[in-house]
Amino acid sequence: MEIQLKIILVAVFVQVFFTLWTILSMGLGRVRAVKTTDLTMKDVALDSKVYPDDVLKLGNNMQNQFETPILLYTGAAIALSVGANWVMAGAALAYLVTRFWHRWIHVRHNNVGQRFMVFVYGIAALSVFWLALGWQFLLL
Repeated sequence: MEIQLKIILVAVFVQVFFTLWTILSMGLGRVRAVKTTDLTMKDVALDSKVYPDDVLKLGNNMQNQFETPILLYTGAAIALSVGANWVMAGAALAYLVTRFWHRWIHVRHNNVGQRFMVFVYGIAALSVFWLALGWQFLLL
């Protein structure tokens, strides 16, 4: 297996573990909120919007981990059959960096302007990835 494809797959594995970590941290935040506030399980059974803001941020960020990463996963699967190049590998790593950066902003100070710019950077990295994947496909 070529090194570029291994780099892309490493980015996929890291993103998957990052998503699992995000789910775990959100779940622990929810449990902590029910234990340390006056919330009950009945309060949150049908509406998660009643959690404190810090837990809502974790939940919103967890939801984000199921949106654009699917484009990375799909592209990596296609790259397994058509091959990979250095542009794709670099774009996959750049996208991964933006996911971590986005989460850091999202669950900390949640500056929407900064978060949006990082989101745009991530979309740009995915776009470069897919353009390079298309080019790789055309070279077959």
